[in-house]
Amino acid sequence: MNQKTYPVLYVQKIATRLYKHCGIYPTLYFKIEENEKLKDTPYYAQYMKKIESEVPKAIIHQFTMSQPVSVTNDRIVFILFKDNIDLNQVKNFCMGMLEELEFYTKEIHTGQYACLDTMLMEMDRPASPFKFNKVGEKLTQTNLLDSCIEILNGHENPQDNGILTTFEDFIQENEED
Repeated sequence: MNQKTYPVLYVQKIATRLYKHCGIYPTLYFKIEENEKLKDTPYYAQYMKKIESEVPKAIIHQFTMSQPVSVTNDRIVFILFKDNIDLNQVKNFCMGMLEELEFYTKEIHTGQYACLDTMLMEMDRPASPFKFNKVGEKLTQTNLLDSCIEILNGHENPQDNGILTTFEDFIQENEED
């Protein structure tokens, strides 16, 4: 009998009681890609680094009722949610961030988006007896994430949603320094 296995995200220690060792949770991967046309624009590379750090925080703050937590494996950020999450709302929120980025930079941005169920495990703990057969490979060491990625394009309605730092504000901050 084939049992379904889940890709695993490893952490040093689970710091909250909301998430359990060997628990299976809806997991989001979202990364905004840089626009090739803007690569030579002053401050753009630094701005995108700032946006990269703001995106997980924005998602976590937007969906606080789902008690999300950020987990980094192999320098890739994932966001885990408790079961009560509407993934369509998450996807729309991610598209809203892309639209906002287009509004600020006047260029279209795309994002890599994937949602899948993963197992959360502490590094030095063995799998629980009831979940032992469901443990898959480490998510970042498989091609599963690549096969689940959907490219989002936030070009439908560019507007300022108040989620991310504006490009103008970022430039002003850096020129004042």
